[in-house]
Amino acid sequence: MASLYALLVYQLVYSAEVKHWLAGFMMMSYPLVLLIHILFFISYVFVRPLKALLSLVTLLIITFSISTRTLKFVPKDVKLKQDFDFSVLSYNMMYGNYFAYKNGNDKLTAKTQKVILDTLSADIVCLQEFYNDKRNPDFNLLKILKRTRPHYVFLDKNTQHTDAQGLVGLAIFSRFPIIAKKEIYWPPNNNGILIADVVFKTDTFRLMNFHMKSMGIRVQKAVNLDKKQLNKNATRSILQKLKGGFEERGIQMGVFEKEIINSPYPIIASGDLNEMPYGYAYGRLSKHLKNAFEKSGFGFGFSYRKILNFLRIDNQFYDDKKFESIYFQTLYEIKTSDHYPIKAWYKLK
Repeated sequence: MASLYALLVYQLVYSAEVKHWLAGFMMMSYPLVLLIHILFFISYVFVRPLKALLSLVTLLIITFSISTRTLKFVPKDVKLKQDFDFSVLSYNMMYGNYFAYKNGNDKLTAKTQKVILDTLSADIVCLQEFYNDKRNPDFNLLKILKRTRPHYVFLDKNTQHTDAQGLVGLAIFSRFPIIAKKEIYWPPNNNGILIADVVFKTDTFRLMNFHMKSMGIRVQKAVNLDKKQLNKNATRSILQKLKGGFEERGIQMGVFEKEIINSPYPIIASGDLNEMPYGYAYGRLSKHLKNAFEKSGFGFGFSYRKILNFLRIDNQFYDDKKFESIYFQTLYEIKTSDHYPIKAWYKLK
């Protein structure tokens, strides 16, 4: 039964054709399925060789063609920062922990992020949960970023904020000219897709900065629940939020795919997927674009920093007909958000 379930989960992950919420729960169990069969193989290898062989065969099948979603070794042809044309950085900033800043509980995050953004060397920066306030020197990030990347666009649910004042959500800053933009906004949490057409030398490509629907679960709060608090109602609430997240991301992914298919230019899509590499959204994107971590990353690539810090939910996807991913890096030294920044170096083919 365990092997049959593993094969079913693998098929759902590999095909990425079923967006039903139940399939979402099953795909989310893929890491556990993988771990269980590794343990089965280890425990059976000396005492029950036939069962160990079954577990090994199952492992080989369920990791076939998707093993790099979990673990990536640097291939021989990848050299750190070899010749490249431009770099793209993506960073979910957690709004600089603005509300804690406002209450006087955390001034350090905003001040540190300001320095980090001022010294980042990426040619293009895609930001999620971006907060700008020109009245506050610790949050006057637009002024800082446009010094070295004078071309920028942002998505703000408040259309009156023509100068990116207040909660913004998504922003793109570029050293290269931006000739057009498009905004797709998903309320109520500043999620969406910010599209910018960027001119590099004589070529134009489409950059898509995305922030998909989160599960809406406060992980730390859930972890801290004791057995009495973790009652039927609390469990049902968590499951309902997970179900809602699967359903909404499925709808958002339909919009995302249409934008990719109808794009007149080659694409680089960068941002916060809010989903593990085994989910529906990741699978659908992989049908159209290549993943930079899978091509030129190293290790597990975990990008979430706090509780559940074994998640890789921040990604860069690209059109491999036009671009080559030279190198990919998760910047673990930057710890001013609940996400780590990710950076990829690209070369035009």
